[in-house]
Amino acid sequence: MKSTMLFFVAFLGFYGVNAQAYKNGFRADVCACLEEESLKRTLTENAFKACLRETLPKYAAQIDAQIVESDVNVKFQKGQLARKDLLLAMPYELIYTCDVYFNHLNYQRTSKKLIARENANESDLEKYNQMVALTPNKMAYYMRAQLQFNLGNIKAAEADVNKSLEINPFRENAKSTRHELLLLAWIYEEQEKYSAAVALYDKIYMGDYDAEVARLRALADRKAGGTLANIPKVEHVEIVKNKNAATRRRDTEKKPSVNTKSSTVKVGKKKDTASLRKLLKIGG
Repeated sequence: MKSTMLFFVAFLGFYGVNAQAYKNGFRADVCACLEEESLKRTLTENAFKACLRETLPKYAAQIDAQIVESDVNVKFQKGQLARKDLLLAMPYELIYTCDVYFNHLNYQRTSKKLIARENANESDLEKYNQMVALTPNKMAYYMRAQLQFNLGNIKAAEADVNKSLEINPFRENAKSTRHELLLLAWIYEEQEKYSAAVALYDKIYMGDYDAEVARLRALADRKAGGTLANIPKVEHVEIVKNKNAATRRRDTEKKPSVNTKSSTVKVGKKKDTASLRKLLKIGG
């Protein structure tokens, strides 16, 4: 019994190490692709996606080799999920491991701030002062905070956005205060309070497809000295074979003439394949 348990632990460790190895290799190859691209032209989001498309097929065999599953259809689904998880993780994991990508995103963010500052008008401040005086609600304070930030008045911007949050009846709801918290996080970054900014991004984060916040969090965390190990652990939904079997049994009892196993597999394949195509914007 003891030897069986030791074998099982060693088995899991072996596959865990191999899985991490292909993830490390994938990140390194995507970074190399971005470095090569940056020598030719300014990096863009399309260039990033092109590097993902170019690199992913090289790792297909390694990804599938980590999936121990006798059912071919379930293995296919798990393979699709593994690919999707890998692609979703790259936009923020690369920030920690790929300097050219970190510098590109940091430059974009700084450029956006400077352009907004160049276009901000000091004369507009009086209009927002009057708005706050006449209707001192959350929106009035938030709009003035945004202008103050664009003008470079960081302390005034912080005071206004905090006032906006204070009088907001939904201040405990991260979704309802998303814009205010995003601005406050940026204000913290301008003051080099990166850990405080990271805490706000964690509060705002809405899941795997919230790529904007995932990237902003990683940028702030790396500036605070964070590493890849600082990425929050996300629980992924596993395909449970027994649960699917139970569902199929219930469906069969209700509709004996329908082959639920076949239809479930087809829907799963379509959904997961569509997710990958949408993620990389292939063919549409």
